[in-house]
This record gives sequence, structure tokens and C-alpha cells, in this order.
Amino acid sequence: MEKSRFTKMLIEKNGLDRRGFEGWIFCQGMLFNSPDKWWGDHGRRDFPHEGIDLCLYLDHSRRIRRLDEYTRIPVMHDGAVKAMFKDYLGTTVVIEHENSASDSGVFISLYAHTNPRSDIIVGAIVKEGDIIATFGDTRNSKSRIIPHLHFSLGKPSDSFSYEGFVWNTIRTPEMITLLDPLAIIDWPYQALDSEDTACYKL
Repeated sequence: MEKSRFTKMLIEKNGLDRRGFEGWIFCQGMLFNSPDKWWGDHGRRDFPHEGIDLCLYLDHSRRIRRLDEYTRIPVMHDGAVKAMFKDYLGTTVVIEHENSASDSGVFISLYAHTNPRSDIIVGAIVKEGDIIATFGDTRNSKSRIIPHLHFSLGKPSDSFSYEGFVWNTIRTPEMITLLDPLAIIDWPYQALDSEDTACYKL
């Protein structure tokens, strides 16, 4: 799968280059397949993490900054909106893309915990860099979790269907093979140690 300009587009669309955006910051629990939570009691997840959580970054002054609920989310590649459903922190938008790096069909990207634009509906055609949503406002959530984008990538199987698509669908390996998005978003990152105090201030 070819790399995406996703991070560069997010920086540009949100004016983050003025403050500097050195790289993504991940606490334990934010990365793909992590068994741990990065919020609340920092205990174990019910299921391994199906993607990555984007909300922290390092600026040019080496300070850790947070993205907020006004952060605009660009789509990673040209595609079509195939499904949308409520998740526990907002709405998940599911987009299907042609896999131009090979002849192996399509792949899907999922943007979870968002507040979609009014014109982002099932069937909408989107172009690389189009703004599809902002981060969901999580201030009143029971989990007391900060705004963030959960970003997942997957390769659907031949038996896959968008009919009745819900969150649990992506946990079914017979339906979707999940991929680690880190290499695809193509940007420097740093994974903090589990004891790092910055992760316990979230």
C-alpha cells in the first residue's frame, strides 16, 4: 500500500506549521494492537487496539501539544464514503479506496470519534485532502477522554459487505485484515515510556 500525505495535509489544513509539528507522540495504549488503555485507569482494553489514536504531537520547541475538537480531518486518498455509524465518542466514517500500489483491489480507512461535515454521507465521493470531519467533542463523555482521532486501515476479504457495518465488524478477521497505519501516514513519531508523566496528565 502506498504511503499517504495524511499528516502533511492535516498540518496544512489546521495551520500547525506555524507552531511547528516535529512528529506524532504516542502514549502506551495509542498504538496498533496495544492491549492497554491510555485513559482512565490505564488498565487493559477489552480488545487489542484496532488502529492508532492521534491527538499529541511535538512542536519545534520540543513541547508536547494536543490537538482539539476543532481539528480538521483530511481524507488520506481519493475514495467513496461507504458507511457511517455512531461510536461511543462521535461518528465513524468508513471510506473505500482503490489500492493503486498494486492490483490487489481496495482498502478501507476508518476515521472514528469524529463530527462529520453535513455533506459527508454514504455515497459521497471524496478527494485526497478533502476535509471530512473534525475531532469529536469528548468533554462530556463518561470515559473522560480527550478529543482524538482513532484511525484504522484494513483490507476487506472477498466476503466483506458494508451492509450493517458496525464497529465490531473490524474485529472479525474473516471480514477485514487490519493494517498498522503508522507506516502509511509516513511521519516521524515517538512512543513514550509507560511511566512518562505526560501520559498521566491526559
